Amino acid sequence: MKFYELELNGETIKLRLSSADCMEIEKSYKCKMLDYIKDYSHTTILTLLRYLRKSDDKNFTINNACDFMDKLIDNGYTLERIMIDVIYEALVVSGFLTKEELVEMKTNKEQLLEKNKEKLQEVLQK
Repeated sequence: MKFYELELNGETIKLRLSSADCMEIEKSYKCKMLDYIKDYSHTTILTLLRYLRKSDDKNFTINNACDFMDKLIDNGYTLERIMIDVIYEALVVSGFLTKEELVEMKTNKEQLLEKNKEKLQEVLQK
């Protein structure tokens, strides 16, 4: 099984969402997996982190996911960065999106941020 490998504090963390875990999430939350992934709530992020880690560590709990998320934040990650640079990267190897789609998402986000920055500068100059 392929994993997305994240280096954090000298540790290699393997992340992947298995088909069985996707079915479990859909059953528990009564929604399609693609709809679930779009939710940026803390609960969703923590649940995804838990299941992404369960493929490598069957005993990974929600409390472990909370500790993992706190460790990411302590290392400079924001919620948005956790979604894009950790969860979405892992979803690429899990078959939810292609690497090209993820790159396009990141590029579009950067372009939108740049446009907003330019608009803000225009407003401030007036």
